[in-house]
Amino acid sequence: MADIGTDHALLPVYLIREGIASRVIAGDLNEGPLEAACNNIREAGLADRIGVRRGDGLDITWPGEVDTAVIAGMGGGTIRDILKLAGETAARLKRIVLQPMGDSGDLREWLAANGWRIEDEDLVREDGHIYEIILAVPGRETETDRTLVSIGPRLFEKKHPLLAEMIKAKIRKNRKIIAAMQLSRSPETGIKQQRLMERTRKLERIADACQVPDDN
Repeated sequence: MADIGTDHALLPVYLIREGIASRVIAGDLNEGPLEAACNNIREAGLADRIGVRRGDGLDITWPGEVDTAVIAGMGGGTIRDILKLAGETAARLKRIVLQPMGDSGDLREWLAANGWRIEDEDLVREDGHIYEIILAVPGRETETDRTLVSIGPRLFEKKHPLLAEMIKAKIRKNRKIIAAMQLSRSPETGIKQQRLMERTRKLERIADACQVPDDN
């Protein structure tokens, strides 16, 4: 597998030690994290099983070299761009594990529109923040409702215990944006406001389906 943006290579070391991966390519664009990664890998005695490469995104691998890529700790837009630019290398992956730090809804919608099926998802709370993890595989996304896709179709199906909290946070954020938009007289802003209001109403209906109380 390839760990894109590996930082200190903590994930590659873990995957090898636990027998989850047989070989890992750890990549990062910056020299500092790569130096730290090399030190950690040497200390773990795994230099023969974890290769370190400097480069941007999936450019550190060639098509078919790895079957799994992990892209974690980046914005959803950055992850999307990495996959878009990877071309054949991304197309030949068997699975991708993504952990977007923002814009997760846009990322999911892009995946669904570009030949990726969301196979599984999870939410983890740490230090008061909820992190989203997405496992996608080549294929057609079965969920067609855009709002459900954006919040996480597999999270909704399994009624994840943290989904309620995440949906309520999105609703509160949207309401603040809508309130700010009301100060503008621009026709374009009015159109965007109407769209966001409709999207928020859909989120509220999904919240009701999840038995999430709507708090103001």
